[in-house]
Amino acid sequence: MEMNNKRPFYFFVFFIFVLVAFAFWQGGRRGLFRQAEITGFTHSWDTIIPNQDVPAGMHALNAKECGKCHQEIYQEWKMSTHAHAWTDEQYQAELAKNKDLFVCKNCHLPVQNQQKMITTGLYDGDYFRPVQKKNPRFDESLQKEGVTCIACHMNNNTIIGSHPNINATHPVKMDTEYLSEKLCVSCHDAHDDLAEDLVCTFETGMEWRAGPYAKKGKNCISCHMPEVERPSATGAISRKGHRHYFPGSGIPKVKGEKVKKLDGLTFEVDTVHGAQFTRFALKVTNQNAGHKVPTGDPERHILIQFDLFKDDQIVQSDTFRIGEKWQWWPKARKLSDNNLLPLESRTYEKKYPIVPNHHYAWQVTVTKHRMTPEIHAYHHLSEKYPLSIEIFRKRVDF
Repeated sequence: MEMNNKRPFYFFVFFIFVLVAFAFWQGGRRGLFRQAEITGFTHSWDTIIPNQDVPAGMHALNAKECGKCHQEIYQEWKMSTHAHAWTDEQYQAELAKNKDLFVCKNCHLPVQNQQKMITTGLYDGDYFRPVQKKNPRFDESLQKEGVTCIACHMNNNTIIGSHPNINATHPVKMDTEYLSEKLCVSCHDAHDDLAEDLVCTFETGMEWRAGPYAKKGKNCISCHMPEVERPSATGAISRKGHRHYFPGSGIPKVKGEKVKKLDGLTFEVDTVHGAQFTRFALKVTNQNAGHKVPTGDPERHILIQFDLFKDDQIVQSDTFRIGEKWQWWPKARKLSDNNLLPLESRTYEKKYPIVPNHHYAWQVTVTKHRMTPEIHAYHHLSEKYPLSIEIFRKRVDF
């Protein structure tokens, strides 16, 4: 009887043994129990500027310290998207949903002093399994500044400028090659499949290289850092330099905040009136941008709305969209892309029937959008985070 009572126990132990043996066999077959291979980095956005020392003549690495002398430049930078690179609501929401992925931080915090962890490699090339250690020189105040002054103007513990050192309070190395558009596209040309449902797709640099302006010697700096003659610092001589507000879409990061924008598009309205119909057309041209419009974040888009008024009441509305469309789940893939190429023109038109003895008006409104209201809600973004701005409006009464 005692032997019979022990049989269930022996069968249970044998069953567990078989399961464990099978798991190890499968794991060995698939490489699950082998030692992971540590791989290096292959893209410009995989690595960042190493920890930097405070140069002689300075007391800190932050923008506020730079602003003590470079006062006008500092005020311009504070208006820029760069200054919001880390604190941006959308970015923080995306980061939280993607396990604090280190590679997403590298363009928003380009200097090692800004990051809590030092990433030295990847286990089996997997972005979600980085080889990391704590950064003893992490500076939280510097982190909040995002793409700050030293992100572009410092490397190898040296301040880098576009002019020779003349009476500066700190040593300066002149290096115009380092400060060229190559620095811009190291982040503004980041595109990679990080997971089935997660892609990084910023192709502005590629769009510029494929367009007409690269061949003419015009680059990112030509438009986004307008040339200006002024003293670069308090007490310095006046000479040619560049603005640092980095104008772009013109959609602020916080409602009511002052930003600079570039008008890449031009608009031409054409009308044809007949006895029983009227035709309205809007010609949109990417006249001034060296890349596609929109560019960058694939959620950006432009909406063109035609409204027909009859006796001051809207009787018909039509909307046209310029932008990319993506499927994000279960596998991320681009469905369509009608962004305007550099110098490309496109005409949107509508023909309307009209009835005599009524007052009509046609109005076109063009708006530039950071994202859709649905995505805004999905990320639980605040009402202080602007979604769009109006860039063109015209009304024709007839």
